[in-house]
Amino acid sequence: MERRQASGRRSDARWAEILAGAGRVFARLGYGQSTLEDVATEVGIRRATLYYYVGTKEELLVGLLHDPIETMRTRLEEVAAQPDPARERLAAALREYVRTMAELPELFIFLSENVHQVMSGPEADHIRENADRYGRVLAQVIKQGADAGEFRSDIDPSIAVMGIIGMFNWIHRWYNPEGERSLADFGEVFIEMTLSSLAPKN
Repeated sequence: MERRQASGRRSDARWAEILAGAGRVFARLGYGQSTLEDVATEVGIRRATLYYYVGTKEELLVGLLHDPIETMRTRLEEVAAQPDPARERLAAALREYVRTMAELPELFIFLSENVHQVMSGPEADHIRENADRYGRVLAQVIKQGADAGEFRSDIDPSIAVMGIIGMFNWIHRWYNPEGERSLADFGEVFIEMTLSSLAPKN
């Protein structure tokens, strides 16, 4: 059976069903413990049918993460382009980050298992580029804030981004969907911590 090309499968309803099933399996079992057989069983299709769309678990992961990572990056760029003060844009960008995680729980897979280390190929490179662009845009907002006197100028913006993103990426460790606090609750606390740490010294 000839393999379906990545460029032609994104509009395929069965492919969307496979991605949704993979997301459930990876979330339930963990990416490392999951198999293509698990995904085929979840979706209710034969392994041969799955192979028409994807040949490896890694390729399936890349397909699952492609659109969510791009969505996260484009939302940040929209916020960063606004004429608001840097402090407001940084807070808005981080709220969008949390909102996107809530809307697209596949991102928890990307954040929780360092799966970027196992991805390869053009689509995986695109995912990494989107993630890198996200960091660069966020660092630029912080630099603009420092230049305007909104943020302290003695912290390297690129290092600040590492700390901020590291903190937000670990929300998945603390968040319990059945708990009292929502993702937005965690996000607001982390945003306040971020802004406080960047505030100019008196």
